[in-house]
Amino acid sequence: MANIDNECKDLEVKDFYKDSSTHLEDIMKHQKEMQEKTYGINFDEMSISEIKNFWLVNMHSTIDELHEMMDAVGGMHDGVGNAAWKPWKSANAEFRKKKLSDLSEGDLKELKMEWIDTMHFVFNAGLALGVTPKEFYNYYLSKNEENHSRQKRGY
Repeated sequence: MANIDNECKDLEVKDFYKDSSTHLEDIMKHQKEMQEKTYGINFDEMSISEIKNFWLVNMHSTIDELHEMMDAVGGMHDGVGNAAWKPWKSANAEFRKKKLSDLSEGDLKELKMEWIDTMHFVFNAGLALGVTPKEFYNYYLSKNEENHSRQKRGY
């Protein structure tokens, strides 16, 4: 069961989106089109059971991409790869001291692209809910404000 001590159903959602010049709408549109045209997904007609099954696949895919991101943090081609997180590998001790700025430009780009791959599946979960770019933006910033307020209140 979800935590009930941090419910947000009564959280005021401000309209931050109206002042935004971001391209979140384009991102979500392209992601939705990919799902519809490539995989035949019809978000408007999905039953709750179909949404659940869609989420299960996307949750697994998200976890898989996070694992790939963890491997990429050590550098895919010019680094030590998964030795960055595997303490039993000899390169681990030396690599733990490094910073992202120590990665080659290509390896840093690969790492960021793994994060983008993760976001594809996260956006899919929102698309299945019918989340609009405006809702995403306003809900995110409103919840972020609430999270800061909770910390100030000793949450």
